[in-house]
Order: sequence, then C-alpha cells, then structure tokens
Amino acid sequence: MKRILGVMALALVLGAPVEQAADVPRPPIHIIVPFAPGTAGDLVSRLVAEELRATLGQPVVIEHQIGAAGRVGVGSLARAPADGSVIGMGNESTHVTLPLLTVRTAYDPVRDFTPLTLAARTTMAVAVNPVLLPVETLAQLLAVAKTRPIAFGSPGEGSPQQLIGLLLAQRSGGSFEHVPQPGAAATARELAEGRLPMAITTLSALMAYPGKVRILAIGDATRRPALPDVPTLSETWPGVVVTGWLAYFAPAGMPQPAHARLTTAVRAALAKPRVIAALREQGLDPVGGPAEELGELVRAGLEAWKPQIRRASAAQPSTASR
Repeated sequence: MKRILGVMALALVLGAPVEQAADVPRPPIHIIVPFAPGTAGDLVSRLVAEELRATLGQPVVIEHQIGAAGRVGVGSLARAPADGSVIGMGNESTHVTLPLLTVRTAYDPVRDFTPLTLAARTTMAVAVNPVLLPVETLAQLLAVAKTRPIAFGSPGEGSPQQLIGLLLAQRSGGSFEHVPQPGAAATARELAEGRLPMAITTLSALMAYPGKVRILAIGDATRRPALPDVPTLSETWPGVVVTGWLAYFAPAGMPQPAHARLTTAVRAALAKPRVIAALREQGLDPVGGPAEELGELVRAGLEAWKPQIRRASAAQPSTASR
C-alpha cells in the first residue's frame, strides 16, 4: 500500500495523470444520434463508436433520439452533463436552418454546444422522376414550374433541401410545393418509386436508384468527377452553394481536458482508412477537422442563411409545406 501511494504521489508531483486501475470499469460514453437507423449519420456514428471503444477503452453506447427533424435529439444533447460522458451528432439542418426557420427551438445552436469536429460533408442534388416529369435540364424544370406548381420532396421541414426549393422559386419565379419526407433515403425512394415528381435530397441517397431518377443539378461549388455532366446550381446562379454536413458536438461548458480527449479520439477515428472508405462508399466526403473550424462553420451558416430565408420566404409563399 505504501508503495502504491508513493507512486501516486510521485505522479502528482511530476504532473503525470494517474490512470484508473485496470480492474475499475470506465463509465460509458453515450453518442446521441438524432437521425434514424440506416441513415448516413447513423452509419458514421457506428463506425466512430467502434473506434472509440478500442482507443479509449470505454463502452460506447449509441442512442437514437429521433423526432422533430432532429430537434429532439439535439435538444437532449444540449441538456446533457458536460462531463465528457455524452456527445452527439448534428448537421446543417439541426444547427443552422431549423433554428432560423423555427419560431422557437429548445436550444441555441451556438451557445448551448461545444464543437468537437466536422465529420463529413454531403452533396445536395435536385432530381426528377423522368416518367412523371420528363425534363432533362434545370432550365427545363424551371420553365415547367412557371406554368404550374411542382411538388417536391425533401428530408423534412427546415432542411437545407427545403431551402433550395425556396431559392429555386425565388430566383426563377416558378412555383414549387414542399412535401416533407422522413429523411433523405425516404425522399429518394419516394421519387424513384413514382410517388413524387421531383426531389431535393442528398446525392448519396439518389445514387441508390440508377436509371429511376434524373439528377439535374448539385449544390456543390464545383462539379463532381463521378458526374461530370451534372451542373452545379452556381452555374445558373453564381454564389449559390449549398452543401450538407455531419458533425459532433458536446454540451456547452465541457472542461478542456475532456474536450481535448474526445476531440482527438473522434478525429483519429475519422482518419482510419476503413472509416474513410466506408464513408466514401456512401457518397460522403470525410473531414475530421479542428473544433474551431466547426464552430465557425455554424456561425457562418447562420449568418449566410438568415437573409436568404427572409427574402425567399417573403417572395414565395407558394413553397410552403402542404
């Protein structure tokens, strides 16, 4: 006993951390995922959880808290203990567009969270069912929308895909009617199976239906090498770039040691070759950037979308959800 106490005292004097004894179980880390099982956010979190278990030597539990387009889970994360036991996933919808479109959310997207890392970026795309809506270009789609309303699906109320529909209407003078769906995959499926004439969803979800959907444009700044013939929205309207993202946050007030430990571990997980390969197979672009970049991404998104939403909503009431 004296020897053990002596080693602990020496460690404290030297500033070295005292590790938990091997037979003392570490408490689990909970990852709140506000998206349904099988979605991109679920896939990323399962991969990250597996790596964290090995790296940190702790149990990692995924909790799906679904509802209100992600607000339920993100609101729960905002109220969770800031001791490193709970982290969670968010995206451009939960932390940017929903807070701007919703009169009241249960959280502040900046004040109530500690950014950890940007996990991946996603590509947004405008697509049609070629049977129900036989247009071949974005210009043809907009021309039809000037003659009659076109129903379009998106992954839900307040999603950036819904806002792309608002922008299409506001910039072109066409009429689009929003039909919210329960997620990106469901939106693509409804389009491919002929229950929607048009959809704005993630490119990865649409790529699951080759030959059944026609992709007219993407929201990235440049064309994707895999789809060289598909133009960007910015080729029609310079400066219109809309990309999606998935990121990890912790509750506000997390102590620096816990923040550094978790951020380092999550970024290391995202840098694993097998994780990178799995994300790219799903059409995601892995990132794993610094926490500061994620915080700036959220703030910049809120500032950029605020005037866009105000103008588009005022100019095109016909795009309201039905």
